[in-house]
Amino acid sequence: RATPEDWLNDIRYEHTAPERVRSIDDNSDALLWRLRLIEEAKERIILTTFDFWDEESGQDVIGALWAAAERGVRVQVLLDGINGGHFLPMSRNLCQLSSHENVEIRLYNPINLLTPWKINYRMHDKYLIADDFAYILGGRNTDNRFLGNYQEHYNVDRDILVYETEPGAGQSYQQLMNYFEAVWALPCCKVFKDSRCESDLAGCYEQTAQRYPEVFTDSLTTAEWESATLAAYSVELWSNPIEPENKTPILWARMVDAMAQDSNVLVQTPYIICSKDMYEDLRTVCAAGTRTDILINAVESGTNPFGCTDYLNQKTHLRSTGTHIYEYLGEQAQHTKAVLIGEDLTLAGSCNFDMRSVYLDTELMLAIKSPGLNAQIRAQLDVLKESSRHM
Repeated sequence: RATPEDWLNDIRYEHTAPERVRSIDDNSDALLWRLRLIEEAKERIILTTFDFWDEESGQDVIGALWAAAERGVRVQVLLDGINGGHFLPMSRNLCQLSSHENVEIRLYNPINLLTPWKINYRMHDKYLIADDFAYILGGRNTDNRFLGNYQEHYNVDRDILVYETEPGAGQSYQQLMNYFEAVWALPCCKVFKDSRCESDLAGCYEQTAQRYPEVFTDSLTTAEWESATLAAYSVELWSNPIEPENKTPILWARMVDAMAQDSNVLVQTPYIICSKDMYEDLRTVCAAGTRTDILINAVESGTNPFGCTDYLNQKTHLRSTGTHIYEYLGEQAQHTKAVLIGEDLTLAGSCNFDMRSVYLDTELMLAIKSPGLNAQIRAQLDVLKESSRHM
């Protein structure tokens, strides 16, 4: 396995990885790609998400999962225990989905009054795996704020679609499958099943198919998959520990190590709340000569009032690190988590630059070596910086 130091050495590989990538930056596209993967799956679908709301986009996904289960596909859904435990019992659609013989839903660390000290440990992973040919991983939850075009105000986010040119052969696909199986088997993951509620999920699926006919017609050919994606030299999964307990900051350490080895770093995070050690890490990166730009929501633009407001208390600490902060002032809040390192390495996934992501939650980031993807995302962030205050 490559070390963080290996990622940024000036190495040009003779062959690309058997995995190709696509950045999904539009909420409507994000919903369509999820539906496409579910529709094309033949054997197994895995959906892991922090939030899963029973509203329009959630119903689109639920109906597609039901139809997949009806045609014999094994469906596994893993939800965070607080959010899933709150919404599942109130959702007739999710309850009916859980009752299908080909569907199993589990909750990560649901609230247990006998162990109240564990309530703070949450599962923040968001990914969808379809058989062994493709998966989507990023920062989007399964609700109208992130998927589809169902409301005027929404969160801008990013997913990475990874396509397997050789089914199941990609390193990151194998890592993600191993990661899922490890989390799925944890004692803190409890089965949810409720057969008391009935709804018309078949009708829900038909409505979704009528609404998005481009997804439910012909399957994509190999040539179409390749034209929709970019080549990557390598794709690797980086993760936090998975148990519901205080986390050793392994993921943060890998990210910081990678940042320190190039002269140009661009970070995108919804907000930034660091510990003393995290501030010291950023200070060390900048002291090594790395120009580090961090794009966050301005306080008046963000949708997380706690994270964004606390930033007002962090400005002095941030200024002392040597980073350059850009406060985004656009109409839609940014929920994206990404780190662009040099001209070819991109880190993208669910990890915020805050203490919860570093020390408490499960988090996933893809480390993608692809000059094309890096240039594409960097151009997008340069546009966002033009609509930002430079602190």
